[in-house]
Amino acid sequence: MKPSTPSANFPRPWLKLVDEIIPTYVKDRYSPKESWKGKPFSKTDGSFFSRGILELSALFTDERPAKLPDYFAHPKSRSSYLLYFLPLQAAKFLTVIGLHEKAALAALEHGRKAGVLRIADLGAGPATASIAFLLWLSDHKDLPTKIEIDAYDTNGTILQDGGAIIAKIVESVPSFQGRVEFHAVREPWWNAARSPKDYSLVIAGNVLNETSLTNPKAYASLKTILDRAAHSKGGGMLFLEPASRKPSQLLSQIRDRFLVTDEEHPKLTYGIWGPCPHLGLCPLAHGRDWCHFSTHVDVPGVWFQFFSKALGSERHWIKYSYVWFGAGAPSRLDMKKSRLVISDPITMKSGDKTILLCEPKEAGRRIFKGFVKNLPLRGDIVPVSSSY
Repeated sequence: MKPSTPSANFPRPWLKLVDEIIPTYVKDRYSPKESWKGKPFSKTDGSFFSRGILELSALFTDERPAKLPDYFAHPKSRSSYLLYFLPLQAAKFLTVIGLHEKAALAALEHGRKAGVLRIADLGAGPATASIAFLLWLSDHKDLPTKIEIDAYDTNGTILQDGGAIIAKIVESVPSFQGRVEFHAVREPWWNAARSPKDYSLVIAGNVLNETSLTNPKAYASLKTILDRAAHSKGGGMLFLEPASRKPSQLLSQIRDRFLVTDEEHPKLTYGIWGPCPHLGLCPLAHGRDWCHFSTHVDVPGVWFQFFSKALGSERHWIKYSYVWFGAGAPSRLDMKKSRLVISDPITMKSGDKTILLCEPKEAGRRIFKGFVKNLPLRGDIVPVSSSY
């Protein structure tokens, strides 16, 4: 049994980002009193900003309104997001990049060949996804001459925040200096379909969760962006969404609509880096269950831990759903030999345990009688021939 969800790798600049760059920036920009600014971030500051984090966290729960308000329009919400939710989301991106490093390396190699590594960050907010990818890049040598980030969002202020934080990261990483350009594109994310640029990587974080795709323009543009990104021979296009049912199932439905009709006849020629082990219809696109993952991660950072405790619990697991499309994606799992586990163990009325397995159209099941030590968990890959 091979686990496919290792803990995230946090590159060297991570602690400087979460314990110094972000808190200092937030204090200087968002403190209500001038006398607070220009001083080290303290526990008093942490307690003050915790109030906004608690409010924003409540907004993000499963009971949130059908249409989220524009929380980035309010200074309290922007500062709260930067301090806590940016590191949390960045940790999720780093986790997925770690799971599919070949996809990230394909983006890097594409940039090396072109001389410019171009990233399109859709629904960017403070460019969280781009920040995570930059941190991953910081561990690599022989970077392209330029790294260009096009961050699409309708809120210009949060884009400005993201650009300022990226500028501080660039100052602190010698290999980035003179290479990184950040372009704040104050437009809806679907306008990226108009760009003539050949992107090495397209990233969409929480786009489906916060955008209505009943807008025909958005849906048509999404297909254009996806087609271009997936055929660019770079890193393709990564969607990362919350682990809740609605965005996860919408992501599965988009995958099916754009990729497959059935196992033998894929609509398009590109594949999937992950998590899907096959190109057939997703078994969890509808119904009670949905495809998502949880990874054991202790997110480093004094202030991240401080805010986690203020929310009532220290985070040791992060949850997310995702699909990463790409032309260079590896071949699928050998379905004659292996299966991807897509649930944690479920207790049946009999007291036995069962797990769901990713198979085309309908999830498979494996039942475990009596007590079994070390049951497979969501995200593990198990051989078909396993007996427990």
